[in-house]
Amino acid sequence: MQALANAFHGRPRLPWFTLGLAALTATLYAVAGGAPSGLVYDRAAIESGEVWRLATGHLVHLDLHHLGYNLGALLALGTAYELAPFGGPRRLALHIFGVGGLAVTATLLAFFPDTLRYCGLSALLNTLYAALTLGLWKETREKIWLFALAANVAKIAWEAAFGPIFSAGLAWPPHLGAHVAGLLAGCLVALAGQRTIPDQHPESLSQPARASA
Repeated sequence: MQALANAFHGRPRLPWFTLGLAALTATLYAVAGGAPSGLVYDRAAIESGEVWRLATGHLVHLDLHHLGYNLGALLALGTAYELAPFGGPRRLALHIFGVGGLAVTATLLAFFPDTLRYCGLSALLNTLYAALTLGLWKETREKIWLFALAANVAKIAWEAAFGPIFSAGLAWPPHLGAHVAGLLAGCLVALAGQRTIPDQHPESLSQPARASA
């Protein structure tokens, strides 16, 4: 608890970007259903010019289980990032869903030609998790945040060896390459420094198969 108190300094702010993104993601599922064919990352469609899928593929989900655990993680991690002294809505939008999104989609396009379809927030949540835990470590120098990051690395390694932990049973397996790309992007964001963009507030799934989540 002291680690959290040291990191956040008791700052109340409304995490509007996180709430808005969660609402958008839930609305897309309510309107379009699971893995909507016009919005998922679809390699053939992207190569034919449907470039919006590079963004929308991260926002749509396979089913309520997939949506539920990703939304829960987004609300927890996104709120923490927006409230952290190194965070805020603009940094969350640019660093996590800009740098992270670019890293994940570029990795899929360049290194995983057999991944024909993909959807879900989980790879970007790895970006957010790494940026948050390393950012909190830089802020407090408390080792608990390094252990938290190491736990996520261990989770990815476990899933590579033994299969998914939270997403077992999904129609498309987790894409571990995308998750690793997201994690590395988050580390880059944190280690490069997160205090370079002013905010507008008063205080400063593995893919041996052909589709993934």
